[in-house]
Amino acid sequence: MLTKLQLTGLIGCLLTVSTSCAGTKPIDVGGNHADKTSVASAVNDTAKAALLPAHTKLLPADNKLLLFVGQDSDTIAQYQQAIPQDKLEGVTLYTTLKTADANVALPAVYQSADWNSGEVSFSKTLSKAPKAALAIGLAFDSCNDVNHSENIASGAYDASIAKLADYLTSLAPRQVFLRIGYEFDGPWNCYSPSSYKQAFKRVASHLNKRNLDNVATVWQSAAWPDPTIAGDNRAQYSFNNKNHLNDWYPGDEYVDWIGVSVFYRDLKQWAYTPPYTPDFAQQQILQFARHKQKPILIAEAAPQAYRTGALTHSYIQKNTQKPISAEQLWQDWYQPLFDFIYANQDVIRALAYINTHWETQGMWHCAEDASPPNDDCRNGNWGDSRVQANPYIQQKWLEQISNPQKWIQAE
Repeated sequence: MLTKLQLTGLIGCLLTVSTSCAGTKPIDVGGNHADKTSVASAVNDTAKAALLPAHTKLLPADNKLLLFVGQDSDTIAQYQQAIPQDKLEGVTLYTTLKTADANVALPAVYQSADWNSGEVSFSKTLSKAPKAALAIGLAFDSCNDVNHSENIASGAYDASIAKLADYLTSLAPRQVFLRIGYEFDGPWNCYSPSSYKQAFKRVASHLNKRNLDNVATVWQSAAWPDPTIAGDNRAQYSFNNKNHLNDWYPGDEYVDWIGVSVFYRDLKQWAYTPPYTPDFAQQQILQFARHKQKPILIAEAAPQAYRTGALTHSYIQKNTQKPISAEQLWQDWYQPLFDFIYANQDVIRALAYINTHWETQGMWHCAEDASPPNDDCRNGNWGDSRVQANPYIQQKWLEQISNPQKWIQAE
């Protein structure tokens, strides 16, 4: 999500309320109906688990799910302090690949960085979570900038890629999920399919040459439901194009996991009706992953425009807060997310949740009653997604993620 700081012209349509934008229990096989249902369910679960090849890189064992918490060092530390029951199986951090100078490449990896969205320090976070897996958002977005994808593809940034590979090698045996040019089809990143694919291949090829058993590459879609914000380029960002995902796909030999952003499953958080629903895009990604036999990482997820602390609900396009109960907030957003995960666990095998008080960070601040692209709400209305900000939300959260039958549990 860091790259949305680059939004300028696109943000006006993206986040303005306007019609111009469209918006392990034994099973008794001879028992009653319930037992037979359990048998069928168990067989189905086994079949689903078998869909993903056994050699799939960094696939969680026993058909379980892996949880990451992000997305900056400060909020990760606050989560650890507030919820010690969760030993942190994974963390999410960000960096960029935007220079040929390896000495200054990869901000936050070797020296802390702050994009006006909280301090990001790989060393600080990883030292406090020594056994946690690491999901890295590697950005090379090009809005209002040079075309970093082309520079990467041409080899101009090879020294910086080599430095990244050195760092990832040093992290072994820690598992690393590298989201190369994440949200490739988010118009705010200004990628184009051809140069993006070549850039992805270039980075992945460097890593493949190292034979890094601890690193998996992730190809992440934004699953954004309103391509019209891209104007004349809308077609290349649209899921209405039946070849959309194929057009952006680097190739099986370069992609280990498929990623997707899930900030909304429906249009509760939308103030207008976009060309298609988030679910329409997400379902296509599920189908694509099944076809490719690749596991899915929900690489970014948070209840955008809700406030877990203040208990309010609003729209991503305008900060007009209305009261909501903790129970309703859970039913509106969290329960549908977990239902979505469990219903598709044949391919969804990891979740990266953003546990952040967004509105306190400059990049994400949106004044009350404000709308983008105004200076007091430049990047939309994000709210507060800290699960620890409400006792009921925290309790329900822990009930889900602490289930050892479904989720990997750190020792």
